Amino acid sequence: MNAVMYGAGNIGRGFIAQRFYLSGFHTTFIDVNESVVNAINERGRYPIHVTKGTKFEAEYVENVSAVNGRDEEAVVNTIAGCDIMATALGVNILPFVAPLIAKAIVKRHKESGAPLNILICENLIGSNEYLCGLVKKYIPEEDEQYFNDMVGFVCVCVGRTVPPTAPEFLEADSLAICAEPYSELPVDAKGFRPVGCEYPPILGLVPFSPFSYFIERKLLIHNMGHALMAYMGWLKGHKFIFEVACDGEIKYILTRALLESSRALAVRHGASLDDTLQFVEDLVVRFENKLLVDSLDRVGRDPKRKLSKNDRLVGAFNCVRESGKIPAHIAVGIAAALLFDNPEDAAAVEISTFTKENGVKAALEKYCEITADEDVAMISEFYFMLKDGKPFAEFVEKLSSYKDAASH
Repeated sequence: MNAVMYGAGNIGRGFIAQRFYLSGFHTTFIDVNESVVNAINERGRYPIHVTKGTKFEAEYVENVSAVNGRDEEAVVNTIAGCDIMATALGVNILPFVAPLIAKAIVKRHKESGAPLNILICENLIGSNEYLCGLVKKYIPEEDEQYFNDMVGFVCVCVGRTVPPTAPEFLEADSLAICAEPYSELPVDAKGFRPVGCEYPPILGLVPFSPFSYFIERKLLIHNMGHALMAYMGWLKGHKFIFEVACDGEIKYILTRALLESSRALAVRHGASLDDTLQFVEDLVVRFENKLLVDSLDRVGRDPKRKLSKNDRLVGAFNCVRESGKIPAHIAVGIAAALLFDNPEDAAAVEISTFTKENGVKAALEKYCEITADEDVAMISEFYFMLKDGKPFAEFVEKLSSYKDAASH
């Protein structure tokens, strides 16, 4: 069996391709990084250093090859002849690869008419509809029926943390990856085509429907917590996620922000609150993994996207409001994001400068679409408390006042 992994980055190499390999597939990567493509073809395997307790253990991914993403003919032929495909490119790259995917689908229709299911491993709610819409624009009328009936766009919830690889591992092998052992791969059961088909035999695959709960659990709990840690940790001078996870003051706010979002998500989806809270308990432990040296500048990168209306922090904030509760602890994370002034991040400099010059209210309206007076007032209050370096006891007192207000 042949799998295509479009994107040979951390998630592609560090998670999805390993699932393919362990399931008996030959995996062909498509990537524009020539050095990575050449190294994969030369060696035919690479190591993933997986955390086991207090040390790493190398697990090898084999039976792999690669093609250059700039070689249009090779890309089209590879996709046209595969059994399963996945993307892990980043949402911003999808519009650029959509025409090639469309050409491959047309070629596949003419040559075999076999179904093609695409596992979309991107951090975006509605990634299936988004990529389907991008590709469909390039599908000729005579291929539309095949496209609609036989090409599946399948949302995937990627939960494994794959941080930048430790330098000592890269020195030994430029393809090396570091990762945690988490291996569950939830997918949208309704995305597969043709309707009623058997699911692909991929180890760890968890088909589920309705799937929106899994997507939002990842984005509005896991990613929200990660972002809150990055922005609050930055203000206190931390460098890595595990350091923030062990900071008692931030952990106090983080844990309660996770609980705010968890309860609201359980209400929104009619999900088990016990299961959602168990996910949070496991997540907090995973954040504390000292072997996963994940930097705050990487996790906090591009706050413009991460502060947008439906993304991690503001999406969680709105979800809690929707449930009738007060997202006070998440509000602290939003306030911290407005203060994230990493000089190497253009979006961070833009937002932090705009906020200083135009005020919190204007920034919340521009970047978050938050306009309600009570929300603006709450986030503004935390913004100035963080900016002025107020003691932690004052945060606890203020947060308690919102909790008391919510109980009445």
